[in-house]
Amino acid sequence: MRRLRHVSQQLLAGLAAWVFIAPGLHLEAWALLQGGLAALSSIGLRQPVWQRLAHGMFVPAVVLMRQLDIAPVWYLAALLATLALGRNALFERVPLYRSGAQVAQRLGDLLAQQSRLLEAGCGDGRLAVRLAALRPDLRVLGLENAVGAWSLARWRWWRAGRPAGLDIDCRSFWKENWGNHDAIYVFLSPEPMPRVWRKFLDEGRPGSLLISNTFAVPDIEPDERLPLDGPLQKELLIWRHPNGSQ
Repeated sequence: MRRLRHVSQQLLAGLAAWVFIAPGLHLEAWALLQGGLAALSSIGLRQPVWQRLAHGMFVPAVVLMRQLDIAPVWYLAALLATLALGRNALFERVPLYRSGAQVAQRLGDLLAQQSRLLEAGCGDGRLAVRLAALRPDLRVLGLENAVGAWSLARWRWWRAGRPAGLDIDCRSFWKENWGNHDAIYVFLSPEPMPRVWRKFLDEGRPGSLLISNTFAVPDIEPDERLPLDGPLQKELLIWRHPNGSQ
């Protein structure tokens, strides 16, 4: 339904620019007007800033690229690269976020000896590799189902000397049994957090940890908060599993 809403905003802005406001405009001017109306509709709906920018720039960018006379094969290549790196932004509304260096330090201090950590959505692997270097006693499993991001993560793992305690696999973390791990780390988006919480309750071990970078579980107060210094990565929110099932 949300995808349909975004498409409807673009269509209605185009209709208003073409029919009701300025039917005699040249294509370039119409595209700019359409983008402005689409951005205004996004502001009116109180959508996030990045969505306002996307709505405002989409049609003007399409018109500009059309005039540059770029070979179609480059558009195909760009599409494939985008899907390889960011398929989850399209299908699960989870952009490719990368955890900062401070997060690895915080996790290293938080986790007990011989812990097993699942990084659910490890992106390009930078956090998993840093954590493996800080705490070689940990068993870290990074899961990423975007092939391009997973390839970067495997390259980082190989470049770091293939740490024995670190595994990076290309598959969905939704299919992993979270009961095999002492802690689950996620840096996703607000969209999947209710589902993350349900899976944690259903599968998590008694006393295991759910650790989320910045994004909260709606209406569930965390047991602990660890501050982060980054402007976008504000804190780690930590929940302890009550009994492993619900």
